[in-house]
Amino acid sequence: MAQNPPRLCPTCGTPAEPNQRFCSECGTTLNMASNQPTALASGEQQVIPSQGSGTQFATQAEPGISPTGDVATAPTQLVGAPGQTPGVYPNSNAPASGAQFYAQATDASPIPPPPPPDSLVAPLYQAPYRSPAKTPPPQAAPSPGTFAVPDYARAPRRSRAGLFVSLVLLLVLVLGGIAVYALFFNKSNNKQGGTNPQNTATTSANTPGSNGTATTGTSSTSTPGSSSTTPTTANGATTEQLNLAFTYAGVTLTITSVQYAQSFPDDNSIAAGTGGVRITLNENNTTSVNPRYYYPDIARLILADNTAVPPSNEQHFSNPDSQSTQANWLDFPVTSQPADLGQLTFQMGTAQQNQMRIPLKAGADLSKYQPKTATPGTKFQYAGLNWTLKSATESLSIAGNQATAGNVYITLTLDIFNPTSNNYNGYYGDIARLSAGTITSAPTSDSMFPSPVSSQASASGTLVFLIPQGNTSFTLMMLAMPSASPLVQAVSVPFTIQ
Repeated sequence: MAQNPPRLCPTCGTPAEPNQRFCSECGTTLNMASNQPTALASGEQQVIPSQGSGTQFATQAEPGISPTGDVATAPTQLVGAPGQTPGVYPNSNAPASGAQFYAQATDASPIPPPPPPDSLVAPLYQAPYRSPAKTPPPQAAPSPGTFAVPDYARAPRRSRAGLFVSLVLLLVLVLGGIAVYALFFNKSNNKQGGTNPQNTATTSANTPGSNGTATTGTSSTSTPGSSSTTPTTANGATTEQLNLAFTYAGVTLTITSVQYAQSFPDDNSIAAGTGGVRITLNENNTTSVNPRYYYPDIARLILADNTAVPPSNEQHFSNPDSQSTQANWLDFPVTSQPADLGQLTFQMGTAQQNQMRIPLKAGADLSKYQPKTATPGTKFQYAGLNWTLKSATESLSIAGNQATAGNVYITLTLDIFNPTSNNYNGYYGDIARLSAGTITSAPTSDSMFPSPVSSQASASGTLVFLIPQGNTSFTLMMLAMPSASPLVQAVSVPFTIQ
C-alpha cells in the first residue's frame, strides 16, 4: 500500500508527524477536518478523510435508529478503513436524536502545541525531537505542580577542563618565576662573594654600621695591641681586626680592620674572582679647618714585594669636614691572596709630603708618627712683657696641613702678660725664629699670635715652625728691635723635645 506524503503546515511549511494536530513550529492546527461536522445518520456511511495517516472513518447507521434521530438499542459504530477496528460507543453514550457529532479519530497521545518562543516554562509535554535517522524515546511527564525548564532556558554547562588548564599554567608560571629569581640571585651573590654563609658581609664590631664594611665569620671587638684573624673561607676571604691610630693633616685616623676577599658586595670595582684588600677607617676631624685631601692621591697599599697599589674605590674619597667624623673604607685590587695580611703596609701622603707607612698588623709601633710634646715652662721678658714658653710639640701635621718631606712641625704655645701702660703691637714674623742645628726658620702662616696685647692684659698664642726632622734640641730666638723705642733686646730660650 503506498504511503501518503507527509503533511506540511499551511502556515510555515514545517513537516508534521502522523496524527499531529498542531504545528510544532508555529502551533497552527493541522487537522482541518476537526471543524467539519458529520452528516446525520441516514443509513449511509459518511466518509470523513483523516489527514496525516490516510485513514478514513465513516459513520454507519445501525438498525434501530429512527430517521428522526431517536436513540435505538444498537450501538453506534465508527467504521474505519480496512485493517482498523471500528470504535464502539455504548447506547448510554450515544448522541441524542438530531444531534451532530464529529467522527474524527481520537489520538492515543495528543500532542500539545509548542510554547511561545520567549516562554521560560515548558509545557507538560515537549514535542518529540525530529530526526531523520531516529526518533528519541518519549520523555516522562513531570509530576503535577512542577515545571520542567526547557533546554534553551538552562544555563550552559561549563567545562572544568579550562579551569584545570588555567591552574596548571599558573603553577608553571609561579614555579618558573621562582626558579629564575633563584638563579639570578645565586649568580649575583656569586659575583659579589655573598652566597657562602661563611662569607656573608657583616659590619665589624668596632666600626660604625654606616661604613658598610664586609667582614667574615663572627665579628670581634678589637682592643689596642690585639688582633683576631678569621680562617680563610671558600672565596679566600680573611679579616684581621686592628686598632691603629695616627694623624694626617690634623685628622685623626684609626684603622679598624684589614680584609682580603675575592669580591666585595658593596664595591663593583673589585671584579668577582679577582680579589682585593679592604682597609676600614674611622676618621675624626676636630680642627676648625678642612684639609681637602683625596685618597686616590695620598693613599697606597704597599705589598710584601714593595709594590705600591692605589685604591680602586672608596666609600668616601675625601676627608671629613671640620668638627665632624665619618666611617670609611678603601679597596685595593690584589689579584693573589697575601700569605699574611700583617705583611701589608698602608701608606699615607704624597711623595712631596712626610709620608707615613702603617704596618697592617695589631700592635704595630706607630710612635714615630705620633706627636711629641714637651712642657718647658720657661719664663722670660721681652719688649717689657712677661712671657712663658708653656709647651712645645713636634708633629708630622698640623690642622689642615701635612709636613713636607723630611720636615716636621714645631708648635710653641706662649702665654703673655703686658704689665706696661701701653698696648703692645708686634708681628710674630718680625720678632720670632726657631733654630735647630744649623737651620733657623721663621714662623709659618699657621701661627696664631695675639696682636695687640692691651695694657695690663694677658693673652696666649702659638708659633708654628717647619724644621728638619731628627732634631731634639731647639732654641726660640726673640729678635732684637733696635729701631724700637725703648730699645728691644734679643732673647734666646732653649728647650728640648725627646
